[in-house]
Amino acid sequence: MHRTALITSTGIVSGSAFEDPVIEVIRGWAALMVMATHYVFMVSPHAGLWGFASTGVNLFFVLSGYVFAPYLHGRPLAWRSHAVRRFFRLVPLYWCALAVYVLLRARAGGETPYVWQHLLFLHTTESLEIATYYNPAFWSLPPEVEFYIALPLLAWLAVRFRFVSLLMASIAFHLLLVGFADPHEQGVTARALATIHLPGVLCEFALGAGAAWCVQRAPSRHQRLTRLVCGLFTLGVLVWLYSAHIADYGTPRQPPLWLSANFGLFAAFAYALIVSSVAGFRWSLPPRATAWLLAWGQLSYGIYLFHNAAPPSLRLLGWNPTGVYGLLACVLLTLICAWVLHHILEAPMRSLGRALSQRIAHGG
Repeated sequence: MHRTALITSTGIVSGSAFEDPVIEVIRGWAALMVMATHYVFMVSPHAGLWGFASTGVNLFFVLSGYVFAPYLHGRPLAWRSHAVRRFFRLVPLYWCALAVYVLLRARAGGETPYVWQHLLFLHTTESLEIATYYNPAFWSLPPEVEFYIALPLLAWLAVRFRFVSLLMASIAFHLLLVGFADPHEQGVTARALATIHLPGVLCEFALGAGAAWCVQRAPSRHQRLTRLVCGLFTLGVLVWLYSAHIADYGTPRQPPLWLSANFGLFAAFAYALIVSSVAGFRWSLPPRATAWLLAWGQLSYGIYLFHNAAPPSLRLLGWNPTGVYGLLACVLLTLICAWVLHHILEAPMRSLGRALSQRIAHGG
């Protein structure tokens, strides 16, 4: 049986008996990439090339597309069971994280507006300030939710008009939105739709689904190696472009719109090639190593949600985390928090969602 890791960009594992430890490692690595972009300022005043790690979000989108690829390639989707599983796997831990960030801001003497927008995943519909008010990482959750909601329609379209048509149409629509973008406008503009909402980032999910198609249709070692080389080469070119035009080295920079607005798409293409070269590969690993790799991936959602809570938490305790020791302390606190919440909230809610979805599927 083909081993497909059922993973989402928010750290969601849907419980397949064939979870791929390699994909779990990639998912954990993506969470570390995002954490690195927010922690680099503890050791450097400017992000520099470390800012490229923000493309970990695009890697998450690719993984989401990879997970749900079977439905885009013809597998029937029970939408009610799907909605229940996604709710219990995504929302409880997110609402817990939101409560933590609201409490931290209140304890620090700050205002706590926009709570209802965040509760309903509407915080990216008005402005960037609202989207990142409590946690900069929260902005990526609405496009995930939008993808989940749209999946039944996308699956129907992919079957009706073929998946490759959906992929090409999503890329074309992204480019069309970018073409109408005005980088100086505020609010929900064409550029915002092209970069932080499903109409523009659907192409990144679709590229992940394309990676799954490659794993199934072109699984030979030679084909995998070719995709790996192409993916790494593309990633290297993107690192060079990022360093030359986007990276913050202390002087103001205005990258060309074609690069800044499409950089996530370019990164997703590179990551899709890499994922398609390693996913589903039958690695011979000891059971203990496999268990550790799977556990590492299962902590990724908690790491993603809570890593920005570590610095203000330590400041409330009287220590301003800076330098290498501050960085290590924040990483350790984040890992502990993710591990504890995985066992007391995340895993139980996942099990509840599975049980309820099974009852719905069987007419209970």
